Amino acid sequence: MNDEDIYAFNPVPAAPPPPAPPRLRLWPWVLGGLLLLTVLLLAGGTAALVSVLSSAHDGVHVTIDGEDWTPGLLDGASGLLALTGVGFGLMVALLCVLLVVPLTLLLVALGLGLGLGGVVLALGLVAAVVLSPLWLLLLILWLALRPKRRATMAA
Repeated sequence: MNDEDIYAFNPVPAAPPPPAPPRLRLWPWVLGGLLLLTVLLLAGGTAALVSVLSSAHDGVHVTIDGEDWTPGLLDGASGLLALTGVGFGLMVALLCVLLVVPLTLLLVALGLGLGLGGVVLALGLVAAVVLSPLWLLLLILWLALRPKRRATMAA
């Protein structure tokens, strides 16, 4: 007995097609790249701003009651961290605005649509109740004037 005898009356089962390769989604990579670019621009801009502002204070010496005072929240690492924190805070606020405003407008539109739909439904129900005697007259008139059905023989 060989393979041909086994499949004499039943054909060889077809192999299932290979599964399609998973589709690579592009939008998460674009969004991640934009986020990375934003963070890099924020850090670079903060570093540039700190260097420009700290160089503006060169040669300035302020003494108050015999104590030296160096002007600057923007001097050193604390200034860099402060500016970076402000930048990240503004970025988070911008993202919140970009999400909250469209969602709020969508909810307002949904509420208006549901409210308008409820008003139209209520008006339709009131019109149906008010016009119900007319509907009854129209039904009686239609039953009286419609053409009679002819009897057909069943085969």
